[in-house]
Amino acid sequence: MVDVLHEVAKDFRMSETEQKVRYGIGAAAAAAAIYAPLSYKWKGLLTGVAAEVILAAVYGFSPIKRFLYS
Repeated sequence: MVDVLHEVAKDFRMSETEQKVRYGIGAAAAAAAIYAPLSYKWKGLLTGVAAEVILAAVYGFSPIKRFLYS
């Protein structure tokens, strides 16, 4: 029996290099959200970007990538 969920998710997995790049982008966005003298609107946007990118790197799976390519 084929595991359908595993087969679907396999197409959207990311490589180690992509995970490292996402960690870097997420860390930079989080640092900018914390330390940059920006308005709360921009800090909220950067926090959201940082959270999505870091969580995608942790799990090795990007829901936005899946949405774009399906």
